[in-house]
Amino acid sequence: MGDVVIAFEEWSSTKNHPCRSFLGEDDKERLSRLRSPLSRAEFIAGRAALHHAGRALGHDVSEMRINYDPDSGKPYFDSIDACFHFNITHTIGLAGCIASRNCLVGCDCERWDRALNIEEFSYLFDRKFLNKRECLIEWTKLEASTKLRGEKLTDRVGSMDKLISPTFMRTDEIEIDIPLSPVTFDINRKFVFSCCVELTPHASRRISSSTPGDDCRIPYRQRSVAEGEAQGGSFKRPEQ
Repeated sequence: MGDVVIAFEEWSSTKNHPCRSFLGEDDKERLSRLRSPLSRAEFIAGRAALHHAGRALGHDVSEMRINYDPDSGKPYFDSIDACFHFNITHTIGLAGCIASRNCLVGCDCERWDRALNIEEFSYLFDRKFLNKRECLIEWTKLEASTKLRGEKLTDRVGSMDKLISPTFMRTDEIEIDIPLSPVTFDINRKFVFSCCVELTPHASRRISSSTPGDDCRIPYRQRSVAEGEAQGGSFKRPEQ
C-alpha cells in the first residue's frame, strides 16, 4: 500500500512542443488559451510529468478533468473516480509531479541558479543561512509542505513577517507522530526538488484496524535520487 511515485519532464521554450496523446480535450482547450511559448512548454511538461506518474500507478489520466482550489491553487481530479492524489511543480527547464494512492502529497522545485537575497531568506526563516543553496533547500521544503496541505504561503507567515513553526500530524490510531518531513535532492546539478508526503485519514484508519501480523508499514515518506537518474519519466519506491 501507499506507493509514492515521482516523475520529471525537462522542457525548453525554444523547442517545439506539439500536443501529445496524453493531453485530453480539457487540457488541449487550456493549452489553446496560452499564448506565451514559455507558458505552453511549461504546461505540457507538467502534464507529461503527471502522465508518467499516473502510468507508474497504473492509470491513464488523459481524460480526467483537473480543477484547481480557488484559494490555494492546488490541483485535483474533478471526478468521483479520482484514482490518486498528486501535486505538480514547475521551474524554468523542469516540471515534476508526485503522486500517491493513499497519501496527500506536495512538491516544489527551483533552479540552483535562481537569484535571491540571502538576508531576506534568513529573516523569513529566522535563521542564518550561509549560502544560496541552504536557502533554496529550505524554501522548496516549505513550499512542498504548504502545497501538501492546500495552504497559501501567507498562512505560514506571522505578524512579524517570519514563518510560524511547522505543524505536525498526530495519528492517534497507531500512537505515533508522523512529522511533515520534506525530502530534498539534487537533479543533474541544475535543479533542487523537495517533496512531502502525509497519510490520508482513510489510510490511517486502515492501518489502525490491521491485526497483528498484517502489513502495517507506513507509506514511504522519503526518497533520494542518484544524480543523473531523473532525465524524464518516473521512478517508484522498490518493495521492501
